[in-house]
Amino acid sequence: MLTSASVQISAMEVEPPNWQPLELRIGARCAEFMWMFRQNGIEYYKHLVTRRYLMLDSQGQCYAQRDGQLVAADFGEQLSRVTEAYVDRDQI
Repeated sequence: MLTSASVQISAMEVEPPNWQPLELRIGARCAEFMWMFRQNGIEYYKHLVTRRYLMLDSQGQCYAQRDGQLVAADFGEQLSRVTEAYVDRDQI
């Protein structure tokens, strides 16, 4: 469990995938995501449509990148950011 508000980036783990943090947060909607990797205890999930990342620790705490570091973030805000559909303003 992470105790610091910021996380130093370290080695990447590519196996085994850990779906539990995402499943606990959004249930069946986790099918909208790909598990990509784990780094320093943070699971990286990429949304299938927007290609944006949602980052969660094993307890479901959400993180966002700020100034080259991961910091604790509001899950609802990050989920909205990751799942909102891309709109090409030139097509409107």
